Amino acid sequence: MARTFSIKTLGCKLNQHESAQMASQLVAEGWTAIPFGQPADMVIVNTCTVTDRSDKKCRNYIRQGAQFSRDGRVVVTGCLVARDPEGIRRMPEVSLAVSGDEREHIASLVGVSPASGASSRSSNAVPLPFFRSRGSIKIQDGCDGACSYCIVPAVRGAPRSMPMAEILDHARFLIDAGVPELVLTGITIGKYAYEGRSLADLARALADLPGKFRLRITSIEPNHVTDALIDVYSHEKVCQHIHLPLQSGSDRVLSAMRRPYTAAQYQGAVDSIRRAAPEIAVGADVIVGFPLEDDAAFNETLSLVRNISFAYVHQFTFSPRRGTEASRMPRSGGAKALKRRADTLREVSLASGITYRRRFEGRIMECVVENNANRDGYTAVSGNYIKIDLEKDGLDALTPGGLMRVRMLRATEAGASGCIFPV
Repeated sequence: MARTFSIKTLGCKLNQHESAQMASQLVAEGWTAIPFGQPADMVIVNTCTVTDRSDKKCRNYIRQGAQFSRDGRVVVTGCLVARDPEGIRRMPEVSLAVSGDEREHIASLVGVSPASGASSRSSNAVPLPFFRSRGSIKIQDGCDGACSYCIVPAVRGAPRSMPMAEILDHARFLIDAGVPELVLTGITIGKYAYEGRSLADLARALADLPGKFRLRITSIEPNHVTDALIDVYSHEKVCQHIHLPLQSGSDRVLSAMRRPYTAAQYQGAVDSIRRAAPEIAVGADVIVGFPLEDDAAFNETLSLVRNISFAYVHQFTFSPRRGTEASRMPRSGGAKALKRRADTLREVSLASGITYRRRFEGRIMECVVENNANRDGYTAVSGNYIKIDLEKDGLDALTPGGLMRVRMLRATEAGASGCIFPV
């Protein structure tokens, strides 16, 4: 009987990629991947340490994962291990704490010996999607930013880019395997730089590869948006979707956050993108309740969010990260004011998202079909990142994966509903 493993991934898309890389190593040695929460011979928890709350959540999953592990203990890796290795090793549920550099050789670290007939190439395994249809490609790691609330530079290190040839090889591997969407991931992918080639150069080279696939560029810092990068979005294979972290629309708060742009510069970046790609989905991150944010500063954020009309907003309530400058800053306003701000922003963001999605009601769009993560059925993900719940009629023989034509019928608060469009 094949040995089984599961991985619980917390945090960013780069963590998801690194989990897929670990999974590929183990699969190459004859192991079978199963969903987290089912009894397994080995359980791995890939952690995040972006806030104190994240640390607590990770420790809870470590304890939970031990209940599903054959030997009652788990393997732990990720950013929490980088920040607090001894604390993790002291947890009785932990059998092994694996650092970031060691993660690339996890199969040998956990004592995996090649199964009969396995390929024995685990340390060089190229990751296929792990319980997903879309495949991620790591192009960069690390950050040299100085955001006052962020611990990432301390745990991920300085920016470093992957060789372009390796990235192209990984892309070809995924395309040949039938992966319908390639997702570029990293910590600050806008800082990609290798032998004089920029993110724009890399993205165009990837989009020019032969095959039926599309390319999605993930989160870009607003100050990393260039004319050359904007021009890439005219390529037919590049998804019409860009995520630009905002965090605040108040220059005073942005300065306290040590973000390297003003609200006007952020607005200018969005305007430039939309001039080139009018229907592009623009998403953002916004932190509510950052130290020094009062009602006046929040109203500036609210005004900018309304003015830009985002396709979606990922909203976070400020949670201090010990060891950062922001954790020592005085908080302004009480719990009631914070909840009021959060509720107001959520209401405005939802309305903005529905307005954007309604522009596409009745449209036929090329989508990647995936299993619905929250309930039975399937979800189609459009190039402009609208998640469309598919009507069940006629889906009995549908296999997730691949690009399919989908008619979007109705916009909803959560996303949209639609149906497969016959060829």
